Amino acid sequence: MYTIGKLSKNTGVTVRTLDYYDEIGLINPSSKTNGGHRLYNADDVMRLERVLALRYMGFTLEQIKDMLKSETLTWQESIKHQLKLVRQEQERLKALEQALRGVSYAIEFEGEINWPIIFSTIRLFQQDPEDALQQYKEFLNDEEMRKIMDVNEQISDEDIKEWMNVIGDIKNNLDIDPSSEKARQLAERWLNQAENMFGNDEELLGDMWEVLQNLKEGIAFYPMDKDVIHFIERALTIKYADSKEVK
Repeated sequence: MYTIGKLSKNTGVTVRTLDYYDEIGLINPSSKTNGGHRLYNADDVMRLERVLALRYMGFTLEQIKDMLKSETLTWQESIKHQLKLVRQEQERLKALEQALRGVSYAIEFEGEINWPIIFSTIRLFQQDPEDALQQYKEFLNDEEMRKIMDVNEQISDEDIKEWMNVIGDIKNNLDIDPSSEKARQLAERWLNQAENMFGNDEELLGDMWEVLQNLKEGIAFYPMDKDVIHFIERALTIKYADSKEVK
C-alpha cells in the first residue's frame, strides 16, 4: 500500500494532482488509515499509470474517465491496451504529418492558398489509405495498392519536390508541340521521376499509367490532371513511334 506522499514521490505526480484526481473520481484510494490518510494499492497504481499514459497521448480527463469506466484489466492487459492506443496514435500522427506536408506542397505549387485543394488534401489523409485507393481497384490489385501506400509513407521531401516541379513545368508548357525536343524531355523527366519513386516495377508502373489515363476528378494523384496526362501521353507516343522508325 502507498500513502499519497509515497505515491507522489514514486510517480512524480504532485499531491495536488492526486487530490484533484480523487476529487473528480478519476483515481480514488482503495482504503484509508485509522487517521484518515489515503492508501493506494497496486490496482490504484495501475489505474494512475494508465491515466498518465492517456494524458500524455492528449486525451482529456473526461475522455479518460469514460475509457476507464468499465475496464478491469490486469497489468499485462493494461499494457497491451495502451500499446494498441499508442499504435493508433502513431497512425493518426502519421496521417496528420502527411496531410500537413500535402497542404504545404499544395500552397507552394499553387502559389496561393487554394482552399478547395487544401480541403481535398485534408479529407484524403483523414481516410484510411486503402479507402483512398478504392476508386482505382479496377486497375490495381491489392499488392500494388500496398506498394503505393508504402511509397507514400517513405517518400522523401526531395522526391515530392521534384514530382511537383516536373508537373509544374509541364503545366507551363502544355501548348508546345508534343513532337518537340522540349516536350520529349519533360515527358522523360516525369517518367524518370515516377520510376525513381515507384521502382522499376514495369507491371505496377503500367497499371498506374492506366489509372492516370482513367483519372477522374480527385486529389489522390495531385497535381496530375487530364491536361498533364494528355501531354505526357502524346509526347511519349511520338517518342516511341520515332524510336521504332529508327530501328
